[in-house]
Amino acid sequence: MGRLEVTLAGLSDRPSSNGTHEAWVLATLPRALAYAQSLLRDRALAEDVIHDCYVRLLAKTETYDLPRDGTKLLYKAITNACIDKNYRDRRMISLEAQALDDSPGALPLPDSRACDPLEEAAQHELQEAVAVELDRLTPAQRGALELKSLGYSLDEIAEALRTSPSNAGVLVHRARRMLAERLARFLEDPADESS
Repeated sequence: MGRLEVTLAGLSDRPSSNGTHEAWVLATLPRALAYAQSLLRDRALAEDVIHDCYVRLLAKTETYDLPRDGTKLLYKAITNACIDKNYRDRRMISLEAQALDDSPGALPLPDSRACDPLEEAAQHELQEAVAVELDRLTPAQRGALELKSLGYSLDEIAEALRTSPSNAGVLVHRARRMLAERLARFLEDPADESS
């Protein structure tokens, strides 16, 4: 006998029920179960959630008028219980490969801290090359480029470098062009090279 049948059997034992609560449960049960099953995608879990929701609502029959307001309260309780169930299950996924193989529908979680060694080496090489090429720029070009990358306007850059706005624009343009030329080998698309 499932948990829902036990709940229904327990309803007839209640002296205050007079059959109205049992009729309400029988009337709402099929749709409530289908709703919970659509949220959880598992009939056994849906039955457990439904059982718990009915038990909690039936324990408060003195507070709530179940034939009048119970359906709305039931669906709200089911929704919250399914969200809680999904959240708890998601947090409890094991990182162990064996545990993942045993869990139906579970996918292995990639380690977000791990990166491809080749990509890491290429990134490190690019960072070093950028640092070297930035050092090769004149102080005015490096300053103008740095201020531009921080979002300053040409007028603000000109004021900071004590030059004209047009000269600030020239400094930024030349610095970008030099970096693009010197770092071209890092900026090329590998797919273009194979063609």
